[in-house]
Amino acid sequence: MASRPLSILFAPFGSEGDVRPLLWLAGGLAGRGHQITFVITPYYRHLVETRGWRALDIGTAEDFAAGMRNPLLWQPRAGSEHVLKIMLESLPRYAEVLNREGKSFDLVIGSTLGTGAFTWAEKHGIPRLMLHLQPMCLRSVDDCPVFIEGWEWLCRSPRLIKGIAFTLFDFVLSRKIMRPVNAYRSQIGLPLLHRVYEELWNGADGVAALFPDWYSPPQRDWPRNLRQFGFPREPVQSNPPALDPVIENFLAKGKAPVLWTHGSANLDTEKFAAGAREATGALGLRGLLVGPAFVNVPAEEKFLAVNHAPFAQIFPRCFAVVHHGGIGTSVQALAAGVPQLIIPRAHDQPDNAARLERLGVGAHLRYRDFSGAASAQKLRALLTSPAAAVACARHQKLVVDDQSLPVLCDWAEDLAGKSATVR
Repeated sequence: MASRPLSILFAPFGSEGDVRPLLWLAGGLAGRGHQITFVITPYYRHLVETRGWRALDIGTAEDFAAGMRNPLLWQPRAGSEHVLKIMLESLPRYAEVLNREGKSFDLVIGSTLGTGAFTWAEKHGIPRLMLHLQPMCLRSVDDCPVFIEGWEWLCRSPRLIKGIAFTLFDFVLSRKIMRPVNAYRSQIGLPLLHRVYEELWNGADGVAALFPDWYSPPQRDWPRNLRQFGFPREPVQSNPPALDPVIENFLAKGKAPVLWTHGSANLDTEKFAAGAREATGALGLRGLLVGPAFVNVPAEEKFLAVNHAPFAQIFPRCFAVVHHGGIGTSVQALAAGVPQLIIPRAHDQPDNAARLERLGVGAHLRYRDFSGAASAQKLRALLTSPAAAVACARHQKLVVDDQSLPVLCDWAEDLAGKSATVR
C-alpha cells in the first residue's frame, strides 16, 4: 500500500472499449484513496465525471466524432495508419493541456497509443505504466498475432520468416512514426528513440498485459519489463440501474435474442444491420441491434435497434452475441458465458477472432464474406454445438473468478512510490 494518497493521471486513447479498462483500474486505485484525473476526449468525458473524477479535455468531441466517421478507420491496413496519424497529431495537444494544468502527478497510466501523455510524463520525470489491452500489441516469433485479416499465413510461418517480417515492420514504422515522434522529442529536449517496438510501445517504467495466460500464453521474447494480469472487468453491481424501458420490455416479451453490435466507434454499419435482420429472421430468432448508427433501423416485434445498452447487464440475457471482435466486447461475452460470432474488420479484431475461435467459444466470419445467409449458417452451427456450450461455461468461470485488480494496483503504487523516493 502507498504511504500517502497519490495523484494519478489516466490517458486512454481510442474508443469506449479502450477507455473502460482504464476506468476499471482507476476505480481500484480510487478505492485506496488516490486522486484520479483523466485526460480524455470530451466525447467520453461523461464516463469519468459520473464516477466523480476530474476530466481534462483533449481535443473536441466534434473532432473525435469526425475521426470515427472517416471510412479509412475500418480498412484493414489504412485503418491502423489513420489511428497512428491521429496519435501523432495529438502529441503537442497533450503538452498544452497538461502544462496548463500545472499539476504534479505521481504516476501516468495510459493505453498503448497514449504517446502524448507518456512523452509529457517522461519530460517531467513522472513514472509511466503502459497498459496493453490486447495480445496484438505484443509480438512473438512463437505466438505471432494476426496483424491483418488474411495474414494468418505469417502465424504458421517458420520463426525465421516471422523475425524477418518483424524487422520489415519496424523499418516501415520507423519511417512513418519515429521521424515525427523524434522531431517532436527534439523540440522539447528529449533524447531520440531508435526502436519502435522496444522503446516507443514498450519503453515505459512498467508494461501490463491485461489479458490472462489462457487467452494469450506468455512468450520468452516479450518485453522484460512486462507483467501479465487478467482481463479488466468492472465489478458487477449488486443493484444496477434499471434498463431503458424499451430494452427491458423487448427482453421480457420473448425468448432471449441474438445481440448484434459492431462497436461504439463504427458508424459504417448499413451492411451489418441488414445482415443481422436477415440472419435472425432465417433462424426464427429475435434480434437486438446495438450501436450509434442503428437508431433509424425500423423496430419490429422480433427485432429492436438501440443506440446503447449496458453489455454487462444485457449479454447474460442473450442467446448469442455477434460482434466485431473488439477486446472489450469479447471479454463481456466471455463473462456472460454466451457463444460469440466474430466479424472483424481491422485493428486487433482479426487476432481476437482467431483466439476466441481457438478457445472454442465462438466462430469467425470474414467481413468480406458477411451476409445474412452466411451469418445464419455460422450461428446455427455454433448454437447447436455442445462443445461450444462447455467451452463458454469453462471460460466464463475463469473470467469471473479472476482477482488481478488488487495485484495491479499494488504494482502501480510501487512504481509511483519508487519514483517519489528518487525525486
